Amino acid sequence: MENDPSIIGRNSPENGTGFSRRELLKGLTSAMVATTLLGFPFLSQAEKETATQDPVIFGQFYLVSQAITEHKNISEGSSAQIFNAFYRSQPDFPAQVSKLHALVKPGQAAKDLQEVAKQNGLGELVTSIVTAWYTGTVGHGTDSILISYKDALMYRPVSDGLIVPTYCGNGPLYFTAAPPAAAMPESMNADRFTNPSETNVVSKA
Repeated sequence: MENDPSIIGRNSPENGTGFSRRELLKGLTSAMVATTLLGFPFLSQAEKETATQDPVIFGQFYLVSQAITEHKNISEGSSAQIFNAFYRSQPDFPAQVSKLHALVKPGQAAKDLQEVAKQNGLGELVTSIVTAWYTGTVGHGTDSILISYKDALMYRPVSDGLIVPTYCGNGPLYFTAAPPAAAMPESMNADRFTNPSETNVVSKA
């Protein structure tokens, strides 16, 4: 049976790849996001999938987060967690992020972006994103979602002098790390426990 040229022509884009340019770009971007998130083993499958299934919006959210917090070195992993929490709780979140991203300009101060966002009806979105990054939570009250505690941005200004407030003496989950090496006292020197006969063996070779 010969191929029906009408079907082929209907399903194959003119670029000859079998995919539209839009699909190719989305697939490439999705793969790049997935590769980036491989370095964050603490992410759940749902968090990874949300970022990779809508990679353009995720990228816009990351850039918006950098602009509104004025922190360029924010974690892609934490960004994926916050993005997932918003994405699954607010149906219009992707559309709002795109609108907010369109307002971002190079070298723009966070306060200026916040003011422009308010003028465009996106003030609440900006506040919720900033709150998520600085407190490590998304939402309010019993519906809030904990994203991160020790990595919340509100602790960065004093990170060089104070540990994150916690019941643990040396910071959150410090007890899960291997204990530091302890110096042995002189009285416990290994030489004291060596068999004297072993040290006096003369080689007959």
